[in-house]
Amino acid sequence: MDLEVTGKKALILGGSRGIGWYTAQLLASEGCTVGLCARGAEGVEQAVASLKEQSGNDGHYGAAADLSDGAATRRFVSDAISALGGVDMLIHNASGFGDGSEEGWERSFQVDMMAGVRAVEEALPALKESSAASITFVGSMASKFYFGNRSSYGPAKAAMRAYANELAQEFGRDGIRANVISPGAVWFPGGSWDQRKQQMPDFYAKVEKRIPLGRLGTGEELGRIIAFVASPAGMWINAAHIVADGGQVAAVD
Repeated sequence: MDLEVTGKKALILGGSRGIGWYTAQLLASEGCTVGLCARGAEGVEQAVASLKEQSGNDGHYGAAADLSDGAATRRFVSDAISALGGVDMLIHNASGFGDGSEEGWERSFQVDMMAGVRAVEEALPALKESSAASITFVGSMASKFYFGNRSSYGPAKAAMRAYANELAQEFGRDGIRANVISPGAVWFPGGSWDQRKQQMPDFYAKVEKRIPLGRLGTGEELGRIIAFVASPAGMWINAAHIVADGGQVAAVD
């Protein structure tokens, strides 16, 4: 399937590894120019160099940014839009993964929620100029169900869902779509489920058995879903909360 992203530009917050990285790779392979950020400068540099080598496109852009810092978030988005010459797809994949402490709650809210708000506000003028504008948030099924996660994680993702719906209703007439994709348990090298697999193999095996497909999702699989929804190929998807958990949650939405 042609995602119709040739010549388009995408910004990915949290794009140097994991789900964001697989999304960046797929979009770049389809002819999209990508701007991405992450906390670690070395990881960002490696990711951008890899995208340039794989795609033959020297226009990809990256910068280190602490998304809990409002000024740093806005600066990345502004600089990336200038470097790319616009933006068509804004994808917020980063998470603060805060714990139950007050500092953890603050980090989750700042990274999961407010970084998205700030990125959207900074990108809106450029998105309004796009003929295929979209805003895609990577949420979590923890926004709906209790999984024993960090207590600040699910509420932050739930706030994100409400915000995305407001964006879809308010800016749909400007041609801007907004959606949330909520994964269940997803494995990728170095990720939280990779750590659980190594440190808590019995727990990991129990989670696998509870998923009807008998395994966890992969970063590549989530990247394909995100890329499709964000792309012009998913143009009629708007104000949607898309569950991508392999049937992990046995409930009717």
